[in-house]
Amino acid sequence: MTFCKLINRKLKSETIMKSYESYTVEDFIQDDDFRDWVQGRGNRGLFWRSFLQKYPEKRLAFQQAELFIRAAAVPPETLSEAEIRKETEKFIENAFTYSVHRQHRVSPDLSNRQPAYFVRWGLRIAASLAVVAGLLWYMVATKANPSHAVASDNGGNQLVETRNDTRQLLRVVLNDSSEVLLSPQSRLRYPSQFSGNARVVYLQGEGSFSVRRQSQPFMVYTGEMVTKVLGTQFVVKAFDLDKKITVQVLSGKVSVYKKKPEHVPDNKEVNGLILNVNQAAIFEKNEGNLTKTLVADPAPIQKKSRDNSFVYDEVPLPRILRELENTYGIPIQFDEQNFETCKITAILSSESLYQKLDLLCKASSASYEITDGQIVISRKGYR
Repeated sequence: MTFCKLINRKLKSETIMKSYESYTVEDFIQDDDFRDWVQGRGNRGLFWRSFLQKYPEKRLAFQQAELFIRAAAVPPETLSEAEIRKETEKFIENAFTYSVHRQHRVSPDLSNRQPAYFVRWGLRIAASLAVVAGLLWYMVATKANPSHAVASDNGGNQLVETRNDTRQLLRVVLNDSSEVLLSPQSRLRYPSQFSGNARVVYLQGEGSFSVRRQSQPFMVYTGEMVTKVLGTQFVVKAFDLDKKITVQVLSGKVSVYKKKPEHVPDNKEVNGLILNVNQAAIFEKNEGNLTKTLVADPAPIQKKSRDNSFVYDEVPLPRILRELENTYGIPIQFDEQNFETCKITAILSSESLYQKLDLLCKASSASYEITDGQIVISRKGYR
């Protein structure tokens, strides 16, 4: 235990000031912060995304280390955890003993110095070996962490595959600085460097995308459905065992359509849907139907202050509905003449959009339904 504490103290003291100017590929791979960033964890994303602007001469080592970490596949386990631990400890112990004997043999005049001299040398080498051994342990023996492997798409292009085998969301940062929150039991395939006319990724499971706006469209392939954007936030859910694939738009605009069969000639015409904020698309796998609806809990796109609730005193219902339409960005269809004499007195604050609509419809003897991503309000039989 004392030896481990000495190593940890030594490592902490040597990593307080990092000399990034002299970083090699191995240094990047051994850097905990760098590995966390590549694997979508940690809180230094801004630092590493701007690293090459400050150290452009480190681009090659930086990219090689990043590719190595992303593509490091978890191989089949050939040793038990106890065997791996035993071999690692033996390796460090032998290296430590060798370093002390070697210093004594090469510099006999140092024998009169304090034993602490040899301890410092041994600790320095053993600490470095401990980092390397820890990295190997991380790559070989850890099964609870997300795994990264090399895959290929249908065209034979090499892709990096990230699989989330944990019980928590996994943040994946792509080459264009777009981010994906990958849900448990999900996997994402993507190129280490985007190229060509489109940024294409492949999702199995669920992922929340925050796409950086660029001229090249960003496309998410999920089975038979394709989601295409330029830059926005949206959530795709496409687990293999689910009967449906869903896309929910959190901001911006998204195009959703069914993937063309391989034998169909490419053309400009695409039969799909355009989704705006708070709208969703549902693809029925068995029937092949693609329909538009609303998200389960629409969020306001225009934030109101806490003390600025929806307060109405004998206000015409059409005016209230238009305000809700602007607040949530969802089209609300109704017959204005049919509701122009309906006055509402109410205070609407923390209720969801659907709860607000329930209250308004109850007060005006009306009803609503969701059709094609819109809200339709009617008063059947009202005179």
